Amino acid sequence: MLKKLKQLNRALRNKHKTLKLSYYCQRYDKAPHSKVQLREIKSLALLRWDNKLGDAIMSGLLVKLLQQYRPDIQVTVITPDFCANWFEKSTSCNTIHCGKRSVETAQSLRDFRGQFDAVVELGTSFDFKELLALHALGASYNIGFNKESHPIFNVCLPKEHIHFKDRYLAVAKLFCDAPESTEIPLIPYSNSTIVDKSTTTIAINLFGSSKYRQFSKTEANKLLNHWLRDFPQDTLYLIPVPGKIEFLKELLAEIDNHRVQLLCETPSLEFSLQLLSQVDLCVTPDTSVVHMASALNTPILAIYADDPRNFQEWHPLSDKAEVVFNPPAKDRNDRVYVHDFEWSELKQKRESLLSSH
Repeated sequence: MLKKLKQLNRALRNKHKTLKLSYYCQRYDKAPHSKVQLREIKSLALLRWDNKLGDAIMSGLLVKLLQQYRPDIQVTVITPDFCANWFEKSTSCNTIHCGKRSVETAQSLRDFRGQFDAVVELGTSFDFKELLALHALGASYNIGFNKESHPIFNVCLPKEHIHFKDRYLAVAKLFCDAPESTEIPLIPYSNSTIVDKSTTTIAINLFGSSKYRQFSKTEANKLLNHWLRDFPQDTLYLIPVPGKIEFLKELLAEIDNHRVQLLCETPSLEFSLQLLSQVDLCVTPDTSVVHMASALNTPILAIYADDPRNFQEWHPLSDKAEVVFNPPAKDRNDRVYVHDFEWSELKQKRESLLSSH
């Protein structure tokens, strides 16, 4: 009964969002007045205000390419503090620290109206908040994907650019002859050894971005105990995550096994990269960890929701990757938890990735 009520509530929220978008489109969804030729722009803003690290990591490709091949274009990323820290350390680009994605934040962007020749917003879906933000910024060009029905986007990428890496490369090619193969820019991290190389080393991240993509303590306990039982040569290193340290410490106490370790109780992106660069395998339901591991050439065992479109957009870029899918949702308002998969499948794919160990 409770699950059905939650589904109904989500359906009503989605309907409300659709109505609000329709209302704001009538007022603000107008084609910009271009004051300069697209190839001749001198300032570009990347709207990355959702504060999602996976998106920030991938969009760093665009920043890096423009810095390298079009240094005359000043690139600025509009993003909250957490992802601003990543951009500043990985690309040294200009940043505007904004609030969370909201109507208030969109309206605050009026302070920067007319400062950018182009704004890039490559989300697949579109919300009235993005519309308000683009209207507030007032750029000559708004570059989007899958936005042909919205006049405010006067540059739309071809639909074949489904993966976000391809989208950012396609944007770069609007302004320069960017190469097809480009490494994801990372922030500096320590190379000092922190794992036990005499064992098979596994980094495990238990947390995705939403509550449905995060392991409960019961399910995390079950996963780790299965792993300890079936792979006695493995040492498991838990990736520290902000706001989850007490959870991980309590989990360690319950497991009470020296082969499960939390090496650092102060989460940082630098430490996560240091750990991921040294382990034999990374297990994660989170795309930001997937893409960090891909950039480091670390084998990945990823847990994805059964959402074909999402997987096309965010699948691992490494050829050393295996994926376990959760069961499909019953409808667009249903939710499936990250732990909903068969251990036997995860076990088989771990064996496939690390058959030489």
